[in-house]
Amino acid sequence: MGFIKKLSSSRWNSKNVSITAADAVVIKRRSLFTGSFSSQGLVDWTPSPIELTTPISQNTSDESIETSSDDEMLVEDIKLSPKKILDTATKLATQIEGAVVSHIPTIFIRTADLPPMRDSERRRQSIYEEDESEWLEHYHRSSSQPPLSSIHDDPNERWVALDDGNGNSAPLADAAVAALVQTGLDTAMNKAMWNSNGPTTKILKTGNWDQTIFVPFEEDTSIPSPHPQGSKGESDVLVWSGTFSHSYYGCELPAIRCEAIVNMSPKAVADLLIDSTRVKEYNKMSIGRDDILVLKKSETCVTKVAVGKSKPPMLGKILQLKTLLHMQELPGGAEKGYTVVSRAVAHADESEADEDPKVIHSEMLMGVNIIRALEGEPDRCILITLNHLKSPMIPMMLAKKLGLSAAVNFINDIRALC
Repeated sequence: MGFIKKLSSSRWNSKNVSITAADAVVIKRRSLFTGSFSSQGLVDWTPSPIELTTPISQNTSDESIETSSDDEMLVEDIKLSPKKILDTATKLATQIEGAVVSHIPTIFIRTADLPPMRDSERRRQSIYEEDESEWLEHYHRSSSQPPLSSIHDDPNERWVALDDGNGNSAPLADAAVAALVQTGLDTAMNKAMWNSNGPTTKILKTGNWDQTIFVPFEEDTSIPSPHPQGSKGESDVLVWSGTFSHSYYGCELPAIRCEAIVNMSPKAVADLLIDSTRVKEYNKMSIGRDDILVLKKSETCVTKVAVGKSKPPMLGKILQLKTLLHMQELPGGAEKGYTVVSRAVAHADESEADEDPKVIHSEMLMGVNIIRALEGEPDRCILITLNHLKSPMIPMMLAKKLGLSAAVNFINDIRALC
């Protein structure tokens, strides 16, 4: 069909729009809409007043529409009433509109503070330089433009779409997730960033943890347990606080790092943390976590977006976190362990929650869980956690104190399941 062929020549891959001679009218394409196309779909469009021309014959067969020019579809003539013509034109316009709406990304993530993302974009630009004119903001390249009107405009920020509006990954989603993982691992192991609290400094002086903490991720590196199972030292929880050196969103807030032994296998801990149905097992304040988008799922790799809700005692309100969650093996494979990372996302469908005065929105600026295998002990692991949280319910002067307490409680709640 001419109209469809013309769209296909612009590499339009959206929903099929079809019309047969039984319903057809002579419609000038520009009378329906004006817009542009990309390799991923219809970029934008503006509806125009519908212009109709008179059918040219009275054949009522169902033959396909054929195009004789760029501007209009000529069909076998049908004797139709003006109402039938208008209804058909409106139906076609509605189908086109549905196709457009279905390809608008809905979930976005910040990436300005992720150096590997900048490197990935530079490589992408060098490879696809010829097609760069068709790229969409957020979708094919990061953008400083906030994806939602409710977000403060920061020219130094970068935003990337995670989805294509149809439940699939956007072109930059994998690169954004990889950048978050790499930055998270680098940050957790950056010894210069972290300052231990008093009890942790005392524990570190014993030397028991020297071969375990801040050990780089290398394929041939195994880490020993600092304490045998059943010993008193097994209950150690090491705690650090630190601040990021960058100047991006949330940099003024403290980050918290914890490290401890957990008597579970690395895979068991990873599965526990990524499974939304099990959150209440280790978070007594949780009232549930729902997966709203799953982009990837296998035994060793999961990428999804989830909404978690909790009800802290005496607050009287619900605390909501909408985050990207990703699990994968550590460098060196499953035998070395796993990591589970998280980051707040902006979701286009947030208006209902925004209007609810009983809901407080918090943001996980960077969440990292590193689950390292212990040499010769398959049913034990080292759990390293990094949390960088922004919440309107936490005053700045209390952020560090409350963050330290919450991190230790999290470790102990996980241990209680062993």
